[in-house]
Amino acid sequence: MSVIGFNLKSIRANVDEKKLAGDVSVNSSPSIKTIEKRDLGFVGVKDAIGIEFEFSTLYEPKVGEISFAGEIMYQVEDAKKVLDAWVKNKKLDEKIATDVLNTIFRKCLAKSVEISDALRLPPPIRFPVVTAEKPNVKGN
Repeated sequence: MSVIGFNLKSIRANVDEKKLAGDVSVNSSPSIKTIEKRDLGFVGVKDAIGIEFEFSTLYEPKVGEISFAGEIMYQVEDAKKVLDAWVKNKKLDEKIATDVLNTIFRKCLAKSVEISDALRLPPPIRFPVVTAEKPNVKGN
C-alpha cells in the first residue's frame, strides 16, 4: 500500500496587507473530502483509490490564507474494504491515513513556502536560524 500519485486541482491565496502587522498565528490543516475507487489496470495497478483533499494554511487574525485542493492516488490491497469503511465511519485505515496526511503536509507546505514569500506572509513552517557564535572571553 502506497501513494502512487499526487495532483493539485486548485490553489488559492490572499493577503490583507492592512492587517499584516504584529503577531501573526499560522495554522495548517488537511481534510479528506471523498474517496473513490479508481481503475488503474492500464498501468498495472489492480486496486487503487482516489482521495480528494483540501489543505489550508490560515494566517490569523484574518491576515491571509493559502489553500489547495487536490487528489492523491493510493494503491491498496482491497479497495472495496477501504471504501466500505469510509462510507460507514468516514475514517481511513491508520496506515493509509498516516501515509496520505504526511504526503499532503509535505507537498502542500513545500508549495506554501514559495507562495507565502510572494505574498510577504510568514512561512508556514519554521526554518532553522543561524546565529553567530559569541566569542569566548576569559578573564585574567
